[in-house]
Amino acid sequence: MFFKKMKRKKAEQYTHAQCPKCEEVTTIDKWNQLAKATYGPDSPDLRTLSTNKANTFPYQCPQCFMGYSAYQVKLVQEDELKQSMTLNQSST
Repeated sequence: MFFKKMKRKKAEQYTHAQCPKCEEVTTIDKWNQLAKATYGPDSPDLRTLSTNKANTFPYQCPQCFMGYSAYQVKLVQEDELKQSMTLNQSST
């Protein structure tokens, strides 16, 4: 029980999601907006379902429109995203 709460709390800190197929990194809000437009305003947040493999609510990538369960989508924090962008720029 304690570990589940810690996982959920950590998941709430993520701001971006990476698609497993196209590997495009977009904001979690875009994933949530697409889910709400498709399934209605009661659609759950991607961050809250990402820690539960038993829940298979579908989310679509805003870039390639492929559907995935929340636990299959990689969540990325904003500082990790900035760090990887800095590494990519310095290597070129």
